[in-house]
Amino acid sequence: MKMSFFPGKLFLESKPEGGYELRFGEDVQVFKSEKQAVQAFQQIRLRLEKDFPMKGPTLEERRALLQKEIADSAVGHTSLRNAGPKKKTGTRTFG
Repeated sequence: MKMSFFPGKLFLESKPEGGYELRFGEDVQVFKSEKQAVQAFQQIRLRLEKDFPMKGPTLEERRALLQKEIADSAVGHTSLRNAGPKKKTGTRTFG
């Protein structure tokens, strides 16, 4: 298991020996229980989210994303271009 919060340099990793290591900058804590390790990670992350709020995309980034989405949807699947040859079905016999 690996969890991270990059802006605050907070990392939680499971070790092959069975423990969990929580690194926050230079501080390292070792846990035996996954539940305790995740709980400690979440507490520190909540404090850090106040210091490092999530920023939304700028107006230019939103425009670029919209342009890309429009271009991708316009070039999408068309049944005429991607259709294979028609297969004959049934028989020519009557009755």
